[in-house]
Amino acid sequence: MSHTPVDGRTPAIVGAAQVIQRPDPSIDFADLRGPYELMLDAARAAGADSGVARLLTKLDWIGVVGGFWSFQNPAQVIGEKLGSPDAGTCLTMMSGSAPQELVSLAAQRIADGELDVALVVGGEARATTERLKRAGQDPPWLREPGSTLPERVADFPDEMIVETLELGGPAVFYALFEDSLRRALGQSVDEHRDHLAALWKRFNDVAVTNPYAWDRTDYDLAAIRDPSPTNRMVAFPYTKSMVAFNVVDMASAVLMCSVDTARAAGVSLDRMVFPQAGTSSHETWSVAERRSLHESPALVTAGRAALGASNLHIDDIEHVDLYACFPSIVQMSAAGLGLGLDRQLTVTGGLGFAAAPIANSSGHAIAAMVPLIREGGHGLVHANGGCATKHAFGIYSATPPKQFRSIDCNDSVDRQARPRDGSEPSGEGIEEATTVAYDRDGPTYTATSMLYADGRRRFVKSPVADPLTTRV
Repeated sequence: MSHTPVDGRTPAIVGAAQVIQRPDPSIDFADLRGPYELMLDAARAAGADSGVARLLTKLDWIGVVGGFWSFQNPAQVIGEKLGSPDAGTCLTMMSGSAPQELVSLAAQRIADGELDVALVVGGEARATTERLKRAGQDPPWLREPGSTLPERVADFPDEMIVETLELGGPAVFYALFEDSLRRALGQSVDEHRDHLAALWKRFNDVAVTNPYAWDRTDYDLAAIRDPSPTNRMVAFPYTKSMVAFNVVDMASAVLMCSVDTARAAGVSLDRMVFPQAGTSSHETWSVAERRSLHESPALVTAGRAALGASNLHIDDIEHVDLYACFPSIVQMSAAGLGLGLDRQLTVTGGLGFAAAPIANSSGHAIAAMVPLIREGGHGLVHANGGCATKHAFGIYSATPPKQFRSIDCNDSVDRQARPRDGSEPSGEGIEEATTVAYDRDGPTYTATSMLYADGRRRFVKSPVADPLTTRV
């Protein structure tokens, strides 16, 4: 750490942790941990990681990443259990960008003198919830909803959800992005499937070494690329291995303080990891309005702003975690940031293998980044929500910044949105990208993105054609 005097209001991550409850039929139902228990376990582990666990009794603010559970104010209950009943509370929407947004928000409030100690936590017990349902058992764990209303952040409009559901879900949209990428690369279908398998194998290699990855199986290329009884096709060319998995029992926590508070509490300097900058932006809420399916000006703007605010070039970043719900977003973010696909682009293994609670993938990425940064270097975390819609970036270092900055980049994004007035396009459209959606029994329908002479895009669902036979 630099000997240059550090502003006492500089925000620092002083503790980080992940927990995982793996499937184990030998564990009695009464001993199973639920969402609260897992998040509390992660928080306590983060306190222990800081070396000063009593900081958890001095929390000013607790931010919780939204989950499948229906708690009204989980931060209130967590604060009470940790001995900080008066902490401010915050709850996000279920957006993959949320964990990084919470860390940036907490860091900015610490820098501004509004907070001294903050906790960001997220977790689920969805795998065990489903196991209990199959057994006809009620969950044995804490289910208090919380009696107060929390601050809400990371919101998005209903139109984003409606469009996604109308076409069949996120996997269909990301598969369309993938086919757009394939066409831009000039690759055949088979060439691109090999390309994706090679990319995802590098993520699998990281998951194999990650003790907090849900699936640590060492897969070969064919096992990732090709459909099988255990690796069904989801949305061509994506097999189950290539799509986000969130039926897990996992949690993460990040404990943050001002430097003055950390020093006064006795936190060792070598435990501190410093957020350098946090940025956020969003694409058009409707995918139909985007200029290109395989490019994201909002992503590029926020990523470059984070690097610029940190006075860093992408080549200065030693540790990278790109949001990896599907291969297309990894390729889009790597291209936008100037990262080669041949370098390590994850510290967890991605959502296909490491998996994560529904919105907390980047929460685990930040927690995994902390011990790496303590050893030196700079880290970049990309968080993504919706259909490549919301983007949040964080830059981290063992060296404190001159001044932490959280930047909303929306006004700087050149979206060049397509027209969308609700009327039916006229004339003959041009096929832009195509995928086939599958269920467990096989292909169900074809989804196509069509472009029209007036600039509008329309998504069309039509009778199924199996691309494994027809090679669309």
